[in-house]
Amino acid sequence: MSISPISSSMMSMYVPSSGTAKPAEDDYEYQMIIQQLAVYGIPSSGDKETDKVRLEVVERMMEMRESQETSSRDSIPFDDIMNTLNLTITGDLDKDYDTTIDKLDYEIDLAYSDEEKEYYQALKDQVEYEYNISKENSISYYSGASQLGNLNRFMLGI
Repeated sequence: MSISPISSSMMSMYVPSSGTAKPAEDDYEYQMIIQQLAVYGIPSSGDKETDKVRLEVVERMMEMRESQETSSRDSIPFDDIMNTLNLTITGDLDKDYDTTIDKLDYEIDLAYSDEEKEYYQALKDQVEYEYNISKENSISYYSGASQLGNLNRFMLGI
């Protein structure tokens, strides 16, 4: 049986408590907390409660980031227009935008009446508007996320 470098280095750590010092090797829960912090690249403070709070904060941040990435990846703001045009939604915002605009340009060129041309032009304007809003939101999300990350690093002392 081999011992990983992470767990072997943890064997000598002690957890301060209100009474006598208890070796970290006797506290399985604390060992797991230290290992999870190491996965995220966060050093242990040596205090179980502090490390437990740090781990909870990091895990919540990771869950929020994953859910934001998943929701932004899965949602195309003009998917209803794509469905109207019988286009397949890939989930890639830029690719779906290009496909939709190409199809709308094609429909505008083939329109046999001014009314039909106006209809497709209105759809195109809506797609461009929703695409631009979506891009602006993703830029502000990532700059906000980096600021939040910096604040959390500061709060965690890393």
